Amino acid sequence: MPALPSLRAGRRRLASLLGLPELHGSIHRLEQRVESLETQLHESREEAWERSRTRWRAAKPTAGLTWDVQLNGQAFVARAEHHGAFGPEKRIAEIGPGYGRLLGSVLERGLAFASYTGVDLSEQNVAHLVETFPDRRISFACEDVEAVAFAEPVDAVLSSLTFKHLFPSFARALSNLAGQMTPGGIVLFDLIEGSRRFFEEDGVTYIRWYERGEVEDILAACGLERVAFEQVRHHPDLARLLVVARKSS
Repeated sequence: MPALPSLRAGRRRLASLLGLPELHGSIHRLEQRVESLETQLHESREEAWERSRTRWRAAKPTAGLTWDVQLNGQAFVARAEHHGAFGPEKRIAEIGPGYGRLLGSVLERGLAFASYTGVDLSEQNVAHLVETFPDRRISFACEDVEAVAFAEPVDAVLSSLTFKHLFPSFARALSNLAGQMTPGGIVLFDLIEGSRRFFEEDGVTYIRWYERGEVEDILAACGLERVAFEQVRHHPDLARLLVVARKSS
């Protein structure tokens, strides 16, 4: 009997040398992932849509929205300026302003606009933005992009690092926006190029990659004409496909 404690200690050392605790941990995480996937297989599209909004409704206006890196919107805004999104009479809408990186860059560059409306799912984000940008031309709405209704038609729509998260695609959102754009209005948004769609391991972060042909089809269905496919680099290690389209006159 006195030898039992040392025997148990020896077994623990052997298990550690073989990496068994790490293996058991990996198996446990895999089991949890399988259980999550099984649950997802049995949910309706409406339930999946609702789940895809969960993280963004609870989002906080921090760098956690952009991989814990505080990004600015200079590269994106420069392309929007190039394509004529700004001007003294332009009414602009931004989808998913987060902590205000695009709008901050717009103001830093001194770009003109008549009104600027930001639409975000997070009440915390909207409260932060209202406090950060006390300008009478600027307003914010805590609404879903698929249902938001603007007081007046908009001349330009901007959205960065947002459309890739819309379930099952950004088609319904863009259709709603395009219907409220002025003839000749411009829209710019970025995507990940490729062919994948999935929920991340947290079970609520939906990501979809798009091929250019898919994007062309959605634009056409929304009454938009592609102006350009470009690249926008938000960070030295972060490039995205930039879609530029215009509403038919």
